[in-house]
Amino acid sequence: MREEEKEYWFCSIGPIDRNKVPYGGDGPLRMAVEMKFIEMLGEQAKSCGSGWGLKQEMKTRLDIISLLPTTDPSGKILKQIDAILAKRLMD
Repeated sequence: MREEEKEYWFCSIGPIDRNKVPYGGDGPLRMAVEMKFIEMLGEQAKSCGSGWGLKQEMKTRLDIISLLPTTDPSGKILKQIDAILAKRLMD
């Protein structure tokens, strides 16, 4: 399978008062996911990222974007988002 056809698993968890999360608090959660990934699939993930600080407004946007392959199969909206992001990177 070509690399661009492979998929990523997406997960968010919370909400929580950030003050309740100890320093490095994303590490144990990320490690649990990485270990379960290896157990289930028999290989190490090429990437695994996490971090606290995602606000509800951005989470909602990411949820919408993650559904675009189903809700906008033509890819029109994602192309518009890509164009906006590319323009921002050029500014």
